[in-house]
Amino acid sequence: MKGSMRGILAVLALLVVGVIAYYVYDLLRVRSVYELEAEIIHIEDTRLLSDDLTDFLEDPSPVVRARAALAVGRIGGEKTGPLLFDLLGDSSTDVASSAAFALGLTGQKKYASEMLDYAFDLPSAVGASAVEAAGRLADSSMTDVASALTGYLSHPSPDVRAAACRALFLANAKNQAKALIDLLGDEPDDEVRREAIYALARMEVKGADDIFEEAVADPDPFVRSWALRGLARTHSPKAEHYLSIGMNDADRQVVAECIAELGRSTSPSAERILGRRLETEKDEKHLVSLLDAVRRQGNGGAIARATELVQTNASENVVGAAVKYLAAATGDHAVALIDSVMLAADARLKIYCAEAYGLTQQKKVVPRLATLFSDEDPAVRAAAYAQVVKLDSGNVSFYIDKALNDPDPVLEAMAVGEIEQRKLANYAGVMATMMSRGEAIDVEIRRSLVSAAGTLLETKSKDDSLYLAIIVDGLIDKNYIVRRESADQYKKITGKDRYDRVPPAATRISEDDIADALETFARTKINPQARVVTKHGEFTIELFVNQAPLTVINFMKLVKSKFYDGLTFHRVIPNFVAQGGDPRGDGWGGPGYYIR
Repeated sequence: MKGSMRGILAVLALLVVGVIAYYVYDLLRVRSVYELEAEIIHIEDTRLLSDDLTDFLEDPSPVVRARAALAVGRIGGEKTGPLLFDLLGDSSTDVASSAAFALGLTGQKKYASEMLDYAFDLPSAVGASAVEAAGRLADSSMTDVASALTGYLSHPSPDVRAAACRALFLANAKNQAKALIDLLGDEPDDEVRREAIYALARMEVKGADDIFEEAVADPDPFVRSWALRGLARTHSPKAEHYLSIGMNDADRQVVAECIAELGRSTSPSAERILGRRLETEKDEKHLVSLLDAVRRQGNGGAIARATELVQTNASENVVGAAVKYLAAATGDHAVALIDSVMLAADARLKIYCAEAYGLTQQKKVVPRLATLFSDEDPAVRAAAYAQVVKLDSGNVSFYIDKALNDPDPVLEAMAVGEIEQRKLANYAGVMATMMSRGEAIDVEIRRSLVSAAGTLLETKSKDDSLYLAIIVDGLIDKNYIVRRESADQYKKITGKDRYDRVPPAATRISEDDIADALETFARTKINPQARVVTKHGEFTIELFVNQAPLTVINFMKLVKSKFYDGLTFHRVIPNFVAQGGDPRGDGWGGPGYYIR
């Protein structure tokens, strides 16, 4: 017996020695660059400016220093400015460029002019980052920075000139628009011209008509799109003429831009142009855009065509856009048609119908919305709720109470949002009880409760103590985004900083996974790709591991788990965004967790 016990103790002793030896080896061995980068990214994911992170700014490896600079800038805070500014003189242009870019993320405005004081003498790659960062930090009141930025429009490097164009837009430096116009007079570089046209169009600069008119014939569709937008947004007398021509452009994105801009105009000629195109259009995306455009115009000339599309088109998106147009254009005359669509509607069409009922602006549709508010699909209930609280505001408490007791967390969060928007102080006790349930309720609800408590505290309600208790509870919440929201609200209400009491965010992806992904990319120089298959065809997207490792790794894990299989692109706005990957199909859903 004693011999057996001695044997067991000996084995245990060997295991302990082995474990200690492993950790000593791991502590003393030279770690790879990828492991060091992974540690930096892991620290960044906690949003904590630690000594471990700032020590990496002095690492012998320029790759490590550059990655650390980026992490410092993303975390931000008053201490980050001096650290990053010192790195602008780093011996590595990659490190200096990364530091300049990161400094632009900190929001510390004083560094805008300081960077521009000597950016002209920096290597072009660093100078371009510094110039763009200065524009990101500046605002329209900082006229000295805007003036200094124009000096970089004559820089010998086209990269720096392009960055100066971007910076002037970021700083909203309309007072320096003439410098951009003058630049375009003889600028030979295509990329610089693109950035200048984009800046002028985004700032809606009047006086650039000649530039825009010339650019509508540019071979680059991006330039044509923004030139057309520039003409439209500056109310050029020739805008509709060029938009009409652009409707026949070979590039679909240019056409989409023309539809959108004509939809912003209520002139009879703009209405006619869109109406004629709607009569013959076959493309689903353009049909939806045209229907949305004529609805925004208040254009009553497309009723027959929209009715035809409802009756003959197989696309849910087109039918949905058509019924919404008809509801807005004909009011309660559209109710019977919406009812007929509802007879065979799936969840997506029901959402469109709920929105259409709301667009009639007739209180008589409230019973129909109330029926949809009891639908089995939570996305339909959410769409109905959003409309019924607007049309039947006298009974809003009834709808809020029902939403607060809905099993779907989105409805609860929407109800809390309604309480906040309407400043309904009589819900203080209910909100406090909800918050006391902690993790038993969805994180988005807890975040909404904290936000609403902050808003209601500003009304100086008799229930101040309950609202403050909600925010204090949020400061110790297990979820970082709730804690952060609580710290923001606490400072807004009390003026006291509690950010130091917000524990770091929990991380989801291990250092080993990050290091493996970075090393694989460095070895192969090939980014992973994902093939997206839809009923309209397929396309491939490239995933930039080195720029966004955590997001890429998370996406790849979801792909491998087949999370995205069968999901839709629930929101598509031409020339702006395509959103997908939501199991709910309405923009509120996800995999059950959050990433930064």
